[in-house]
Amino acid sequence: MWSKREGFPRNEYFAALDSRLENVVDAKMSRDIRPIGGKAGELTTQAARWTGLLPGTAVAIANVDAHVAVPATTVAETGRMVMIMGTSICHMVLGKDEHLIPGICGYVEEGILPGLFGYEAGQSCVGDHFAWFVDNCVPASYQAAARKQNVDVHAVLEREATN
Repeated sequence: MWSKREGFPRNEYFAALDSRLENVVDAKMSRDIRPIGGKAGELTTQAARWTGLLPGTAVAIANVDAHVAVPATTVAETGRMVMIMGTSICHMVLGKDEHLIPGICGYVEEGILPGLFGYEAGQSCVGDHFAWFVDNCVPASYQAAARKQNVDVHAVLEREATN
């Protein structure tokens, strides 16, 4: 929704989606976009007590979990794809040049690593789809076994999958 060169879409764009969204950026977000790797601020005394850290501890600019996983897997150059799996599955790849690629969920300029474009093709509903599947397709006998054993149905499914 935001690009480094153009910022957010105009309010008219959001209004065309739904009139209630016309001012969504100014009402619910910030136009002050800061680069990754920067310092957002420091822990307050109260937040330090909550976390057990020291007051004044640096707090980093937030980033997307899949995006930070790319360099964490030692991918810091173009030409290698990383598949990050969690509540979604994201296929991430870095590039030197900007390309509009059909099927790509999105891309960010310097959103993964400075000086590179980060491209993402993801299957956003993996976690939700799996939850739907468990709720709607797993036989009632597995749900009953989970209740009887006082465990989550996922524990029963995992045990069955490993047998």
